[in-house]
This record gives sequence, structure tokens and C-alpha cells, in this order.
Amino acid sequence: MRETVLRNIDHAFDQYLLSHEKDAVQAVTSFEDRLQKSQIKYGKFSIPTFCKPHFLSPRQEKLVKSTSETIMSILNKVVDLHFREPSFAGLFHLSDEAKELVSLDHGYSRNVVIARFDALMEGESLKFVELNTSSPAGMNYADQIEDMIFSTQELTGFFEGHHFKREHRSERLLSALLSAYEEFGGPEKPHIAIVDWRTVKTRPEFEGLKTFFESKGYKTEIADPRDFKYKGGKLYYEDFRVDLVYRRVMVEEIFEKLDEVSDFVKAYKDRAICMVNPLRSKLAGTKAMMSLLTNPGYDHYFTAEENRVKTHHLPWTRRMVDAEQFYGGRKIYLIDFLKDEKDTLVLKPSEGHNGKDVFIGSETREDDWNRVIDRALKADWVVQEFVPIPVVTVPSVVNSKIDFLYKKINFNAFVFGTKYAGGFSRVSDESVINVARNGGLMTSVTVEEVHER
Repeated sequence: MRETVLRNIDHAFDQYLLSHEKDAVQAVTSFEDRLQKSQIKYGKFSIPTFCKPHFLSPRQEKLVKSTSETIMSILNKVVDLHFREPSFAGLFHLSDEAKELVSLDHGYSRNVVIARFDALMEGESLKFVELNTSSPAGMNYADQIEDMIFSTQELTGFFEGHHFKREHRSERLLSALLSAYEEFGGPEKPHIAIVDWRTVKTRPEFEGLKTFFESKGYKTEIADPRDFKYKGGKLYYEDFRVDLVYRRVMVEEIFEKLDEVSDFVKAYKDRAICMVNPLRSKLAGTKAMMSLLTNPGYDHYFTAEENRVKTHHLPWTRRMVDAEQFYGGRKIYLIDFLKDEKDTLVLKPSEGHNGKDVFIGSETREDDWNRVIDRALKADWVVQEFVPIPVVTVPSVVNSKIDFLYKKINFNAFVFGTKYAGGFSRVSDESVINVARNGGLMTSVTVEEVHER
């Protein structure tokens, strides 16, 4: 019985709601009320969130942990190789100014400290389809959602019947920031700046992180990179001296607006601030990186275990320019491949984010797909193997009764430093799952055991 419940914890949760329907209706209703009053917002609007965790089995968590930590190690290795191996120099398209900034010594050993790897996971089949290293988000949202669910009184009976392993992602984030700062050689307890444009819609998450950092004794401000002043060898936001920058502004946006953020960049160049992630982390998160990692021509740079992880847990991906080379530079053959294999492929920009311009062949009309191919051939795009998208049930209240909606789901694994730091899941009615495209969030927890009663 114990193993059956472990294997079917998701089903057990749904059945618990149905068998305690009056309490479950109250739980979902009160959860939604609290959600409206929380900081779980994208801009002014609450992010769709559900009164249910995404449950991971111990074996799933072990798989996610080992593979995500290995991928983090691989990414740091490849960025190092970019600066040492001539054959890697042309893999990333950078302006002269960007090349200078990514080559700067940022003051600590790791090229990527904070990462979020977005995966599609069905049972023990796990494929990471996106590697986010420029500006990973969602850790504090997930913590808030998790606290709300586990504090829901009407669900106490279910949660007391199991033992769940929970991660405090914000705490793990702070620990990773402070470790980088210590290696950087910061002389005193740092003042922290969470840095992004003042208009970004994820600012409510920054407020949650600021509250948490300050609860741990670290003075923190949220600042726009255009509002800094660099004077006397120190960086200031108004009269607040900044020692440690938790950078949430996208690297490519810094490169695009260098003239507007000159003091911020000058402090980075002079190592007057410890910035996490450093600007060179951008290299690790491009779709071109996925092209490199799934190309057997580079396998000799990696260990047998790293190659095993790459082979089993990354979908085949190629930059369009690389794919064309398979056909001796003959573009016509590449076009034929993209048309013939339409239902098994995805096309997207190498530098894209927020799910923008992601086209799934099986869900795209043929004439539209042909137009996308034309766009992709003229720009820096990638073609990727399509990975089937799992489905999960989430509770809803309809006519004062519990009902269940079916949502497509992905799993997002955090790695801070060298260690897996928990994750969360995103859900949507669409196959391109992203909060910016009206997707929702679920916190993710691991069920470790069932209490015998």
C-alpha cells in the first residue's frame, strides 16, 4: 500500500479533495482569496496559481538533482573553453563591446552561479529544453505559493499523512550570493541591490526577496541600473552603497543600453561590485549552447558521465547555420528536412525568452510553418527536437463543487552554486508554457514517505 501511494501521490491528493469536498471547496476558495492579496503577481495581475503542489517522487528528485548539477558543471566548463579554445570562439555572436564585457574577470571562479533549467518530465523521462542563466526567476514566487498551500488548514489531514521534502529556494539563493561575495573578497557584510528595469513585471518577486534578505540581516534595495552613481570607487543607489548585485536585468538588455547604464558597467569593470550572475553567464544560456552540447563533434571535451547526461537529457538542437552545414551548405536540403519533419520539430530564436516566437511544428499551419522557416534561415534561430508535453490536473471550484482542469506542465529546476535547490512548475493550456503568455505556477515538492496509521 505504501509504495502504491508513493507512486500515485498526485491521484491521492485529488481523491482527498473529492472525499473532503466541503473542506476542499473552502481550501481552494480561501487560497484564491489569499493569492489576490499576495506578491505572486506579474505586473499588476495575480499569476494563475493552484491549490495543489506538483509532486515529485524520490526517484524523480534524485534524477533531477544529479542531471541538473551535471549540466551546471558542463555549462561552467564550456564558458571556460570559450576563452581558451579557438574552436569555441565563433560559437557565440557578440558585438565588440559585449566581447570585452564577457571577458572581464568578475572576481570569483564560477561563470554561472544561479541557473534554472526548464524541463519536460514524464515519470523518469527527463528532457531539459531551455537553460536559463542570464536572469532566472521564480524562486520566491514558488516559496510563497508553497507556504500558502501548506498553511491551508483544510489540507492539514492530507499533509500530515505524508512526509514532504521542501526547499526554501530564497534561502538557498541568498547563500549562493553570499558565497560568491565571500570568494570575491568582500570585506564586510554586504549591502545588496536587486537590479532590473523599474518597469519589469516581475518586480513583485523582488519585493518578496528584499523582505527575505532583510529578515536575514542584509540591507537591500531594488534598483534600476540607470539610477546608479559611481563615485569614489563605490557604487551608489541614491545614498545606499552597493556591494553585492543580484542581477536580474537581462545581459543582452545591458549590452543594448550601455550608454544608459555606464556607471553600473564601470563599477563592474573596476570590480567595485560583486555581480551575480556575471555578464559572461549569458554565454551559457543561449540556444546556441544547446546546439553545441547535443553535437557529438564536441564530446571529446567532456567526461563519459557528462556525455551520458547530454545524450539522455538534452533534446537534439541545432543552430540553423550549423544544421545547414550537414547538407554541404545546401540550403535547399535543410528546407526539405524542416518541411518533411515538421511534426517532430520546434523553431525558436537563439536569443529568445518569455516564450516569444516559439513555433511547434505539429501545432503550426503548413503555410505559417513555411514562413517561419524563411524567418529562421535569415536570423540566429535554432531547430530543436519536439519533446512531448505532460499533463497534470489542478483543482478548481465550479458551482460550489470541486472540479479538475487539465493543464500542460513543465518542471523548472534551480541550481545555485553547484547544488540543486528545488524547483517549481509552470502550467498552461498552451504548449509554449510561460507566465508571460498567461501561464500559471505550481510549487514542486518531493514526497519522501507515507506515515503509517
